Amino acid sequence: ATYPIVGIIDSGVAAPLDAWVVGRFDYLSPGEFNAVHGTGVAGLVSVPHLTNHASVVPPGDGCRIYDAPLFPSKPFSTHYRGFIDFLEEVEQAVAEGQRNHGVRIFNLSINAVSDVERYRYSIYASRLDQIADAYGVIFVNTVGNLPQAQARAPWPKKPGETVRYFASRTTSDTIFKPSESVRAISVGAINPPRTGHVEGAPTVYTTRGPGLQVGVKPDVVAYGGAGVTAPGASTGLCSIDVEGRRQDVVGTSFAAPLVARTLAGLDAATNGGLHVEALRAMLLHHAVLPETLQRRSLKHLARQFAGFGQPAPVVDMLETGNHQITLLFQSRLSIGERKPVILRFPFAWPESLTGSDGKCSGRARITLVYAPPLDPAFGAEFVRVNLEASLKQLQAVPNKDGSPRFLNQIDPLYYPKSAHLAVPEKALIDHGLKWWPSKQYCSTFNEVGASSQWRLEVTSLVRAETRFPAEGVPFAALLTIEDPDGKAPVFRELRQYLQTSQANAQDVRAAVRLRA
Repeated sequence: ATYPIVGIIDSGVAAPLDAWVVGRFDYLSPGEFNAVHGTGVAGLVSVPHLTNHASVVPPGDGCRIYDAPLFPSKPFSTHYRGFIDFLEEVEQAVAEGQRNHGVRIFNLSINAVSDVERYRYSIYASRLDQIADAYGVIFVNTVGNLPQAQARAPWPKKPGETVRYFASRTTSDTIFKPSESVRAISVGAINPPRTGHVEGAPTVYTTRGPGLQVGVKPDVVAYGGAGVTAPGASTGLCSIDVEGRRQDVVGTSFAAPLVARTLAGLDAATNGGLHVEALRAMLLHHAVLPETLQRRSLKHLARQFAGFGQPAPVVDMLETGNHQITLLFQSRLSIGERKPVILRFPFAWPESLTGSDGKCSGRARITLVYAPPLDPAFGAEFVRVNLEASLKQLQAVPNKDGSPRFLNQIDPLYYPKSAHLAVPEKALIDHGLKWWPSKQYCSTFNEVGASSQWRLEVTSLVRAETRFPAEGVPFAALLTIEDPDGKAPVFRELRQYLQTSQANAQDVRAAVRLRA
């Protein structure tokens, strides 16, 4: 069979998983690392279904491992002069894994025990970005665990109690470096089902973002094992030990491998045909906030702890019901003769969601992920180019020069309800994620406008004294159009339209193996 592959940058993988290990980086000799932690991480990447209920871990039946045991059993300083020196070895391991085994997803359940600074993009995150860009890979990094003495009380069952608890808590609980990396996927931990804690709520130990004064971190969350409050209680998440025995695990270290496994599964299912921006966009686009965090009063806390939500299984990313369709655009926004090029994709709104008078209904969601030039010298303004997506509808009244006029009808995910009024720059940064390389937009329409002619646009903005890069900015945009009632034949109608138009539209093909 063809299995996905994940690079495990950790403390080594023990013998029980040797059959899944395709290669090993040999910086440390076998006597210089202790495989306890790395084996627990690798077990959740490769064979999590052997030790957990199907509702806890991503579906699948195996994942190959490239083992990079870089975390020593002796003090860190005996092998590395600092975290930057450690990242130099990470680069060598990534280069070998990518070159010899085609690894594109690397799990990094290791942090520098240092809080992300609000106004400074760390040299650690910048170095991780450089490695990711150089080799075309994605790091899946944990956001870090709070020290036991600083752990929070279990998440309250009532939203009002939750708000009061965090209003009175003085500890910042900030995520650790280098999890602010914008090229990486940062993962927080939530409680698994069937424990004494609220299912889907942030664990007592997971840190919260964004750390920086801009953006969203963590990107996503996964089950990380609930904090144990009574002797012998289960964490709800299990892996294997160095002898191959089942053991309970707890920590953001064990949430990250579940996300890495999902990303690797998506990469394998699409035969490596998606750019890294498209892989990240697919992951975020199909993430859903746990039900516990969907209350309106918890919106701010949900963003800090869970980012865009919990990733969906790969099969749900690649297959859809007839009531919705998802279009993926992966390209590079280039520079024109005078100003950057604008991507425009015109299309007709599904007929079943369009009234006889041209008014349109339904729901639209957009996820935009791009790789802008970065410069940590500018502190929190390290992102130098901003890309924005919009979904525009043709208006009955043209522009003053007689050209067709299109009006944007979709709002950024975190915008307040007054989105169509003039919005201050600070609100654009805080709620619209301006200058942040991962954005989401969502709106529900009820007989909007008077035309079925729409278009998706991706535009750019460059900071003062910065030039748009000559090589362009790679990006991926996902647009989902759906009937909230789940009845209209949206997929069939829009697919037929694309086939009869001049668009070069192809299915994202997946090799799905059927099991009895």
